[in-house]
Amino acid sequence: MNAFLERVTAFERKLQQNLDQVFCPVHLCLGHERVAAELHECVRPSDWLFSYHRNHGHYLAKGGSEEKLWDEIMGRESGINGGFAGSQGIVDPSINFHASAIVGGLVGVATGCAYALRGASDHSVVISIVGDAGTEQGVFWESLNFAALHRLPILYIVENNGMSIDSRIEDRQFAALVPRARAFGMEIATTVAAGVDAARHRMPSFYEARVKLQCDHINGATMPVGYGGGL
Repeated sequence: MNAFLERVTAFERKLQQNLDQVFCPVHLCLGHERVAAELHECVRPSDWLFSYHRNHGHYLAKGGSEEKLWDEIMGRESGINGGFAGSQGIVDPSINFHASAIVGGLVGVATGCAYALRGASDHSVVISIVGDAGTEQGVFWESLNFAALHRLPILYIVENNGMSIDSRIEDRQFAALVPRARAFGMEIATTVAAGVDAARHRMPSFYEARVKLQCDHINGATMPVGYGGGL
């Protein structure tokens, strides 16, 4: 796991040093790499992963090409989506990976995908990842309710860095995430692997990853110690 984590960090640091060559919005995942590293250990090729705008580590964890990811962000035709998706909207059907710049935009799609996989004989699962601001979309809680009612093979991961750009979570939300997710019937996982395993047994699960973004919210400037900015 440590080797993969270091790989993601090295990719992001290299990208950070070359942002003058990038002409699209970039959300680095520096400080979020642990989730990707844990996913890398337990995700299968047949699983589906739906990510959000801070997605580079998740894409690599799912088995994506580092070279094609780099080329996509650089706007090259050799990129995953021909250079048109940029950093935020990567789609790679060959590995069942989708990302979106819309906050919470793929949660409902991921839940629908899990509904379609209910009877899968290979026990494939869906992983839906959002930032903490993604939980402020109504579709997020609607999806948890639907998943619990139908016992869907899905794990919802929230990468909670405590900030929506410059707005702190305690100023935006009235209660902690885990008790609310539990109230919707979610299995509360203590690790990514435990959440994936629960989903494989048709127990929809929820995992909150407490992370600390180590760069600016967008386009990657290194921030002073104590700053927490970023969706």
